[in-house]
Amino acid sequence: MVNTGKSIEIPVGDAVLGRIINIFGEPQDGRGEIKTDERRTIVSRDVSFDDVIPASEVFVTGIKAIDFFSPLLKGGKVGLFGGAGVGKTILLTEIIHNVVILNKDKNVSVFTGVGERSREGQELYESLDESNVLSSVSLIYGLMGENPAVRFRTALIGATIAEHFRDEEKKNVLFFIDNIFRYAQAGHELSTLMNTIPSEGGYQATLASEMANFQERLVSNTSGSISSFEAVYVPADDITDYAVQSIFPYFDSTVVLSREIYQEGRFPAIDLLSSTSSGLSIDIVGDSHYHTVINAQNLLKKGIITGPVHS
Repeated sequence: MVNTGKSIEIPVGDAVLGRIINIFGEPQDGRGEIKTDERRTIVSRDVSFDDVIPASEVFVTGIKAIDFFSPLLKGGKVGLFGGAGVGKTILLTEIIHNVVILNKDKNVSVFTGVGERSREGQELYESLDESNVLSSVSLIYGLMGENPAVRFRTALIGATIAEHFRDEEKKNVLFFIDNIFRYAQAGHELSTLMNTIPSEGGYQATLASEMANFQERLVSNTSGSISSFEAVYVPADDITDYAVQSIFPYFDSTVVLSREIYQEGRFPAIDLLSSTSSGLSIDIVGDSHYHTVINAQNLLKKGIITGPVHS
């Protein structure tokens, strides 16, 4: 092992599209070396607040429970919250199908697997390949069997590749991560190994700043947009868990999956009353297939919904 005196640098650009890499930029798909001179450090460069563009356009997923009760915003962030086995990855995969596969020529996509099962990663890879969209998707995997240092940095690698496509290639990026809770969990494991004094809930004292540094890299600016879709594991179905609560403030839309609804056999098992979106309180217009204004006041006036509407 040689100390280069520099932070980790990974290959970026078109060369990583259609490929699976690890945190060192090494290919994991058996398809040979990634040949490119474009490399980028995983250390973030701050985005000026003057350049940040707020989300204002709707993504149509075709999943009615999401499109009506928790519409997703282009250039925004959506969190899929749920405990073990309630369908987070399945729902995320369905969104990938409807947003990426059915609009294969419009966007470039980055999928980051943080601390998840190798089986799920393989199935996604095969699905994208069969749908002929693998050439526009970059995949970064840090599986649950890896040590926490690898899992922690996997999320940063994904953000780095997304930033390059946004800033240098001037493209609109769809960023998928499964699972962002594992990023917080890996940081907790690292802090334990370093004997750091824990903070609230037993988590590392740096959790809030680590999450902020990651989430604030995934923003839209004048160069391009990053639309973030993040699965969030809820340990023991406790939505008040400190790691889960540290993620909540960054989302424009939240989709909460319920174990009770799942056990009733209703899929997707979305808790409609707990799910929400900032798109329900501002006027936003989607693409040519979705020109309906999602403003709740307008829905009330049209008689589509009844009862008091609070701003």
